[in-house]
Amino acid sequence: MTGIHPEDPGWTAALADGSEVEFDRVLVAVGRQPRTNSLELKSAGVELDDHGYVRVDPRLRSTNRRVWAAGDVSGHPQFTHTAGVHGSVAASNAVLGLRRRVQTAAIPRVTFTQPELAAVGVSLSKALALGLTVETVEHTDVDRAIAEQETAGFTRLVLDGKGRVVGATIVGPRAGESLAEAVLAARHGLRARDLAGSIHAYPTYGDGIWKAAIAHVQAQLSSSTARRATRTLAALRRAIVRSR
Repeated sequence: MTGIHPEDPGWTAALADGSEVEFDRVLVAVGRQPRTNSLELKSAGVELDDHGYVRVDPRLRSTNRRVWAAGDVSGHPQFTHTAGVHGSVAASNAVLGLRRRVQTAAIPRVTFTQPELAAVGVSLSKALALGLTVETVEHTDVDRAIAEQETAGFTRLVLDGKGRVVGATIVGPRAGESLAEAVLAARHGLRARDLAGSIHAYPTYGDGIWKAAIAHVQAQLSSSTARRATRTLAALRRAIVRSR
């Protein structure tokens, strides 16, 4: 970072792509640590990992079979919504003797900046490394964003080889709300065609996910195998109609 002018409080950050961004403050997130050192958990047979988090199994039970742990102290993603859901799982397992498991593959994460940033599941860098399919719709193609003049953003879906949603990223107004559909899809292994075949209210920012799903389905239908199958079915249909 270099100063713009000796008397100017502003600064300039040189980014990796060669561009520069002016700023006047730096916000640093240093992370959080569990305050478990003074709880004498070892005496209770509750083991901690190297970072001080309580070791739990998929049902949130600790190494002491009478102790469950949920929330930030468990070492799972440190979000309020994660703690709330996992707390419910831990309580029902401990009090009712259920054997519910927690899932961590489809936990949404939202950064409440402007524009808002929301994501779930596999990131773009990991998707590219794994050779997964990525469908991106710029918000210049989303009518709600155009109407509100908030087109600086995009919606992205990450899909596996079977077309199942395994990740999503949305940048734009109300991204956290728009992400909910992708979270449900990733949680239950829904495919792009499931999203594309659902009627979405218009015009909404949710059109970004819908259009990304439609783009994937259209790409599949444009393949040589799909075109041959379509032609064969169409010819068979014509033959049946003529025979009647």
